[in-house]
Amino acid sequence: MQIRATCLVQEGDQPVRYAWTKDARPLDARLGVRTSQLDAFTSILVIERAAAEHSGNYTCTASNAAAASATTARLTVNVPPTWVVEPSSTSVALGGSLALHCLARGFPDPVVTWRRQAASGEFVGVVEGTGSGESSIVQWKNGTLWIGRSARGHEGRYLCEAGNGVPPGLSKLVDITVNEPPWFRATEQRQEVRVGGTATLTCHAHGDAPLTLTWSKDAVPLSPLPRYQVSQHEEQDQGGTISKLVVTDAHLEDSGTFSCTASNTHGVRTSQLHLLVQDVPGHPSGIEVVEVGPQHLVLTWTSPQDSNAPITAYIITLEPQSPSAGAGAAREERVGGQERRLVLKDLTPATRYSLRVAAENRVGRGRSSPPVLGSTEEQPPSAPPRDVRVMAVSSSALRVSWEPPPHNSTHGTLLGYHLGYKLASDAEGAYNFTRVGGVGSIGVTSARVSGLSPHSHYSVVLRAFNSKGTGPTSPPATAITLEDKPSAPPGQVRCDGVSSSSLVVTWMPPPPSERNGVVTSYRVAFWKTAATEDSSEEAAMMSKDLRAQLDNLRPWMNYSVTVAASTRAGQGVASTPLICTTHQDVPEALTMVKAVASGPRAAVVSWAPPTHPHGRLTRYTVYWKAMGTGTGGEISRRVDPQLTHVTLHDLSHVAHKVWVTAATRKGEGPPSSVVMVKPSHSVAAGVWSVGGNVTAAWREDVSLPCGAVGMPEPTLVWTHDGVPVHTNKDRAVVQRDGTLSLSDLQRDDGGLYTCTATNRHGHDSALYHLNVLVPPSPPSLHVIETTTSSVRVQWNVEDTGGATIQGSSLHYRVAGDQWTQVAVTGDQRTYTTHNLQCGSLHHFYVTVHNHVGRSEPSKTESARTKGRPPQSPPKFQFVTTNSSQATLYLSQWIDGGCPITHFSVEYRKESVTTWTTVGTEIPPTRTYSLGGLEPGNRYMLRVTAHNTAGFAPAEYSITTPSLGHSVAADSGVSVWGGAPSTSSAWQELRVVVPAAVSTLTLLLTLTTVFVCLRKRSPARTHQKGSPETVIGTTEKIGPQEELYTTVRRPAPSPPQQQQQQPQQQQQQESREAQGDYPRDELYHYAAATYRVGNGTPPPPAPPSPPTHAHRPLSRGQKAFTALVYQAPSLHDVDCPNLAEGEGRVPWPRASPPHGPAGVADSQSEGYGSLMSPRGPSPPAPGAPHHRHPAKHPRGPRTCVRNVRFP
Repeated sequence: MQIRATCLVQEGDQPVRYAWTKDARPLDARLGVRTSQLDAFTSILVIERAAAEHSGNYTCTASNAAAASATTARLTVNVPPTWVVEPSSTSVALGGSLALHCLARGFPDPVVTWRRQAASGEFVGVVEGTGSGESSIVQWKNGTLWIGRSARGHEGRYLCEAGNGVPPGLSKLVDITVNEPPWFRATEQRQEVRVGGTATLTCHAHGDAPLTLTWSKDAVPLSPLPRYQVSQHEEQDQGGTISKLVVTDAHLEDSGTFSCTASNTHGVRTSQLHLLVQDVPGHPSGIEVVEVGPQHLVLTWTSPQDSNAPITAYIITLEPQSPSAGAGAAREERVGGQERRLVLKDLTPATRYSLRVAAENRVGRGRSSPPVLGSTEEQPPSAPPRDVRVMAVSSSALRVSWEPPPHNSTHGTLLGYHLGYKLASDAEGAYNFTRVGGVGSIGVTSARVSGLSPHSHYSVVLRAFNSKGTGPTSPPATAITLEDKPSAPPGQVRCDGVSSSSLVVTWMPPPPSERNGVVTSYRVAFWKTAATEDSSEEAAMMSKDLRAQLDNLRPWMNYSVTVAASTRAGQGVASTPLICTTHQDVPEALTMVKAVASGPRAAVVSWAPPTHPHGRLTRYTVYWKAMGTGTGGEISRRVDPQLTHVTLHDLSHVAHKVWVTAATRKGEGPPSSVVMVKPSHSVAAGVWSVGGNVTAAWREDVSLPCGAVGMPEPTLVWTHDGVPVHTNKDRAVVQRDGTLSLSDLQRDDGGLYTCTATNRHGHDSALYHLNVLVPPSPPSLHVIETTTSSVRVQWNVEDTGGATIQGSSLHYRVAGDQWTQVAVTGDQRTYTTHNLQCGSLHHFYVTVHNHVGRSEPSKTESARTKGRPPQSPPKFQFVTTNSSQATLYLSQWIDGGCPITHFSVEYRKESVTTWTTVGTEIPPTRTYSLGGLEPGNRYMLRVTAHNTAGFAPAEYSITTPSLGHSVAADSGVSVWGGAPSTSSAWQELRVVVPAAVSTLTLLLTLTTVFVCLRKRSPARTHQKGSPETVIGTTEKIGPQEELYTTVRRPAPSPPQQQQQQPQQQQQQESREAQGDYPRDELYHYAAATYRVGNGTPPPPAPPSPPTHAHRPLSRGQKAFTALVYQAPSLHDVDCPNLAEGEGRVPWPRASPPHGPAGVADSQSEGYGSLMSPRGPSPPAPGAPHHRHPAKHPRGPRTCVRNVRFP
């Protein structure tokens, strides 16, 4: 049918353009629509054959240059229905689903309707729905007929009709047929039976007849066994056919899948019947400790064969291996059958456990797995040290004593204690901690804390620690150090003169921090500072106040004053000498006055200044008086204070009395003694110089005046100690005025000098006592006390040089360093140098000086501060390894009293000679990890510890275990703290070789026993009560003899002692060759114990921790002991390898001399093992001592050595 549409423009300017669209889109060429323009104002759209797809909105748009105009018209094309999917007759299996499609198209969309022919012949409609019911028949919206689960009632004729109101409509009649192939109400069954029981398997099949039923097992036709009985019959009530298979006396191999196959013309169907013959499960395998903690172990395992019964539970038996646990300490834990992992909690730290796993099902509980050993890690102690007591032992030290934490709270081997101390007034967290004790510090119960402040209140706490950390802190214990002498002088010392004979001294107490106790008094020392005064004139007075008055002093005298505080411990440091001067006073009388006639009416009067002027002299006054005159009449003349002689003129020719006084600003002093002089025309020789005592310093110049008068002029002669002075020497010259000048004085220039003047009228002389002061003689120095950081020296001065010693200079240095000088004031003759290098050699010399000069140095003395180079720990305390690294416990080194400054670490493979340096300045931390090692290799490790006293190298041999190396209890080996492994320990040569050697040893021993028994004489055999038989000896083994024993070898001697021990070595070798070892030279622990009779002997297990004990074997076991190489443990590298030091036995006698390092080796290396020639070393100093076993008398000798047959 053709359709035309015309678009007509009524008006508008030309040209006009036309555009057609359908549904707002350009026309699709596939629609077959064409357009044409009749004239300028008309356009036509033509559809040759209209179809449903032509329906839509058509728009004609006319446009010119001015505007555009559009118009739209709707086209609807009606199409009768046509089949898209035409339904057809079909069939469906019984119980199957069926989708019968009926789909038509047209315009409008056709409506599809299904109807079913009823029993009356009429067609009734099918309900439209979603088809959710399995047995329902529904019509979907898209026209599909759906049968979810076909049944017999679904058979019949069905009509599908499609119509949209446009004739003609569509319809189709179809038939649906339902077939019944074989089927089972239950396609799978499960039946369980115990071993030996009877199982009946029933197969009930349905379907169109005829039905055929056959049996098979595991896809194989059923075997014709007598125990398999098959029967078959038709079921009348429920329909179908039943076949029964009866299995009698069920075996485990009967378990499996029995298949019942039913077949007819419509198909084949199989029903599976699973028969489970059940038994108790086997033991789990692959038991492994995969995680270790202080209070937990994580255990994993592999399920056993379940014996066709689901495992309902696993029972884990946990038993501590510590003897302290006692009987009944084992516990069981149950987990569900689906678990393959269990976290064992609430365990005791540092304890070895035996672990077994058993499986359980509804049949019963199976056998337990072989035991696996696992050890919990250490954890920090959970309790502090007990009963901490502190007692002062000196002004700078406290003695701290305590009891160790309870044994069950140490959680491992104690490595020591952290002792903290602080001033009680300091903040709570201000404790200074230091480490005391070492491995096995369970026996360390006291320590000394030094370097404290005197008379100070201290608080002390203690914390025990092991390899995992530090435990809780003990409650603080307090004590006060003893008093000491004050370490600082009083302050603000001041001295004031109050009179010519008194001084007042005031001061303030020393700083509180340096009083070092309660100040009970102050000592005020004072002495005259004149160079000629002897120091023995020092005086002192005590005062309890802060003021003292010094009386009965000399006027106008310089005094040195010091103040020192005193406590009950003694007098402390004196203050710096303070020079004080008393007030002036009138001078004392002149003691040396001389008058000589110098002419008919003249005389010369001379005098020496007063010995104690008591002030600054202002004048002299010379008095004279002619004899025969009455009272009064004396004449005086004042003389300047710098003059010491005066000439008197116009004297009468009579005798005159002459005397002299001195004056200060305080007044005129008393007169001197009176001297007589009489002028004369004949003037006899006279020496007006008064002479006296003259003191001069060494190498100075001095002039001794000899003023003389006389007529004629007298002759002067000088003598020294009665010997004329030779003036031709350079150092002795007599001047023209008679003065003797001595230059560059030496000590032997001192003595009595006499100047004698002589003429014909007489003679006179003046005497001089010359004292030459020289520097002191070299002092004698010696050391009186040393500590780790100080040296106390003392010196004596035999000759002070005639002058007071004013001070000393002490010089000291550490060997090879620069000298340090310390000034020591006053008459102090001892000094303590502090802050010296610990354990180092120091040199000392001292000089002293007086006001003349300094002495020659003393002889240099050497002293070493206390302390020694570090001491290396044994290997079991120092190093632990795993497959790729070694952990070094640097804190286990003994510092020798001087703090360790740094370490250097080197290592090499045992097969390589070149060392690899890891570090040369490693700080002294607690641990240091050496990584990059290869598994399964032996390494040599060289560690050098340095302190100020020197350095100490130590070499260790370590072995990195192979990857995955851990051993279960079945093999007799356990890694303490490691995870067990199921790998065979016999694959390693270090186990095979010792085992083979031990086996050979056992065979040789048995042969020796047999030979000894054969060679016994008959007389000895029938002796009554003779204990010489092997049987008698072994039957009488008591508890003490059941301990395993190994022979102790002597410790290696130092090189300097090796030359002294050849005879002892020969005796030892002879005794070893004879097998004659005394009872006290047997160690009561063997390196390994092998069981005989249950296959190849297992490799050795490491010894138990020190807190555990070895269990003796039961009487039913045969055992032999052997010394074998012990592989390093593989546990966490952060835990010390404590196993290497376990099982240590005390020395029954006095400890033998130490080796060169002075440190005992680990006990495991101390045994005389087959793998190492080294013998045991004595326990380290300070190591805990244990009560050694009672010494038994030596029993009769037999041919058996180290073999036990319980």
